Amino acid sequence: MSFENLFRQVLNIPSIPKVVQELINNFNDSNTSARDIAQKLQMDQTLSVKVLRLANSARYGCGRKINSIDAAVITLGFDALKTLVIASGLTAACKSIPGLNQKQFWRTSFSVANLTKMFAKLSGRDGEVAYTCGLLHNIGDTLLFLTHKEQMANIEVMCATGADRATLQQSQFGCDFTDVGAELARRWNFPEEICLAIAYQQKPEQCPSPNTYPLLLHLAIHLHDDLSSGKKPAEAVAHLPKEKAADLNIDTLQLLEQLTYLLNKEDDIESFIN
Repeated sequence: MSFENLFRQVLNIPSIPKVVQELINNFNDSNTSARDIAQKLQMDQTLSVKVLRLANSARYGCGRKINSIDAAVITLGFDALKTLVIASGLTAACKSIPGLNQKQFWRTSFSVANLTKMFAKLSGRDGEVAYTCGLLHNIGDTLLFLTHKEQMANIEVMCATGADRATLQQSQFGCDFTDVGAELARRWNFPEEICLAIAYQQKPEQCPSPNTYPLLLHLAIHLHDDLSSGKKPAEAVAHLPKEKAADLNIDTLQLLEQLTYLLNKEDDIESFIN
């Protein structure tokens, strides 16, 4: 199945709020200020509420109560605010996907986003770009559910027993969530480095251009999967693919320390998914 055929089957491709689209369009524009974003954000009450929920969440919060968009701008800064707006816009855009377990989907998305950001910070890369890569890593599943609800439901059952999601999707559709997700991100005008991270998350060494984010995302997903399977933090860190992890020059003890801190934070993801 070609991307064009797949996207033609979706009568209503998830659309993101206007302020989010404007932010994506100016993702790397140094002339876009936090004040510009805040003023536009305040005109979208629903999105503003979601941004404030996320800003005050234990997973992303800074330990201080943030009760207004202006306070979010001052406390978090532009880069973090940008990430929060995008995260809030994505959850709003993909709220009604028939057959998709919304809570599980976003729980995984936010968990991988936090782990990708952790790897980025430890390796001296941009944590907010990494967070966005993690948040979008499985966004292709939303379109596959919209076009192939029953087949995707069957794939979910098989994945629960250990089957590989991408392999099953390739055999059924001729493409998988990484291909579809990268294309959707491009149609939403995300920077190419993020699109490539989504496309090459399972094979970062094959990325056609110099880009660390596929590797950061790959390691984050690997760590997330190990933790989800019941491995203790120390076991999961020790199980990371050594050659790939070595490319980032991350100190293992520091990684374990940061991971333990992250996992000990209160899990309140549902507070801003709903």
